[in-house]
Amino acid sequence: MKALTPSPTKTVSPGAAARRTTFSFLTQDVTGTHSLEAKDVPRSSPAGAIAQALASKMSLPENIPWTLRNDRTGAYLDEQSPIGDQIDSGAKVTLTPKTHLG
Repeated sequence: MKALTPSPTKTVSPGAAARRTTFSFLTQDVTGTHSLEAKDVPRSSPAGAIAQALASKMSLPENIPWTLRNDRTGAYLDEQSPIGDQIDSGAKVTLTPKTHLG
């Protein structure tokens, strides 16, 4: 029978923990005029709040509600859900004005 030997505890550097709680992705406005890389975005932030912050950074009108669309799937992100649950790091999204038709 083999004797069990304790294995060293894995330590995580503070930077590694921060990388897991934040991520980066590419975004552009619906016209393709403005684009930027959103860096260090908290994964737990609601997608709607991130959309408004990106619109502000792109100097787009802040009195318009904005939403994000995943370019890979074509799906609009749920504004209330955490953005990190809806897209992966390196994703490409389009910032579009939210329209209420009908």
